[in-house]
Amino acid sequence: MPTRPAPLAGMTFDSTPLTVLTSFENHLPRRIRFGRGLSGELAAELRRMEKSRPFIVTDRGVKAAGLLARVTGPLAAAGITFAVYDETEPEPHFACVTAANGVARAAGGDWDVVVALGGGSVMDTAKLVAATLRDGRDAVALAGIGKVGRRSLPLVCVPTTAGTGSEATPVAIFTDATSGGKVGVVDPCLVPDTVLLDPALTDGLPPLPTAAAGMDALVHALEAYIAKCATPLSRGLALEAAGRIGPALPAVCANGGDQAARDAMLIGANLAGLAFANSSCCGVHALALPLGGQFHIAHGVVTGGLVAETMRHNLPSCAADLQTFAAALGWSDTTPAHLPDQLAALATKIGLMKALRSVTVPDSALAGLARSAVANRRLMDPNPRPITESDAVEIYRRTLHAHG
Repeated sequence: MPTRPAPLAGMTFDSTPLTVLTSFENHLPRRIRFGRGLSGELAAELRRMEKSRPFIVTDRGVKAAGLLARVTGPLAAAGITFAVYDETEPEPHFACVTAANGVARAAGGDWDVVVALGGGSVMDTAKLVAATLRDGRDAVALAGIGKVGRRSLPLVCVPTTAGTGSEATPVAIFTDATSGGKVGVVDPCLVPDTVLLDPALTDGLPPLPTAAAGMDALVHALEAYIAKCATPLSRGLALEAAGRIGPALPAVCANGGDQAARDAMLIGANLAGLAFANSSCCGVHALALPLGGQFHIAHGVVTGGLVAETMRHNLPSCAADLQTFAAALGWSDTTPAHLPDQLAALATKIGLMKALRSVTVPDSALAGLARSAVANRRLMDPNPRPITESDAVEIYRRTLHAHG
């Protein structure tokens, strides 16, 4: 087996069949806090960081749900001056970073910290705002691996969904304005400084976004566990994430008011984010990015739909790991060959397959999607089993056009 490039600098593989790591690095946020109502303590957290002028990045949905007011109310009461950019779009373009920076500069404050309040799109945008606001760099030029180099402002992430794990990762995903495809900005300096996990912010999330975010978190943990570049830390985190997500995901999809399940999902999603931040996502995400980008499908719907057939393809190369992961999920049947069907059944039960197959993706588009997916070596190289363009077409076809 040839040595393969790792998704982050500092990770290398040897050439044994087990792909034992010969070196690795782990990157983690400096501080993670969890607790219901914790988002109301942002002012105290900023004082601890010796910061007093936050620039908040969020979106209209978060504002409309009243979540922004839960954060800004206590800030105002504490006498903290802040400004807000609330126009982050789903699956954001780099233009969102430019627009946010423009709002920050127009507001005239000498902002000393960036706060992300929202889901993955908000947190990804905030990561690049924190990296570019002071020095004026073009966010587009940072696309790729290791091109950011520095982040001039500290970053606090307060997630409002339980799934993306962006609050734990060195990755920001954007939609390319020209191609419509997804591009990644990957650099260890994007890992947030402080994370506040408040599950109360996720209580009102509607069923489909809850399901999509939750299944994406499950996929993060699974791919982090089976990736060739997985570290001992990432594998342990992935299994701990699975232990939370396995029982909580169907529970919270069945009853969005189940606060214990909401709590477990937010912890599990964060653990899964920490896991893939120190390992990698793999074939599922490589296949998902062009499909979601070209056909404007929510990311978690795509990853949740594709995971079953991708794991069916991977099975010959990671059966033992799939068995261990199924056991960590708490599933009674841990037979590796049964895992793809169980994943498909879960995605169907929580509504993701219906949502995915409601979008018409013609057969004529599959070859182009496959070509784009296979070209993403950052995600394909860590996959346990090579995926060719013809393999990718078959995975897409089985996922998108199967009945049931």
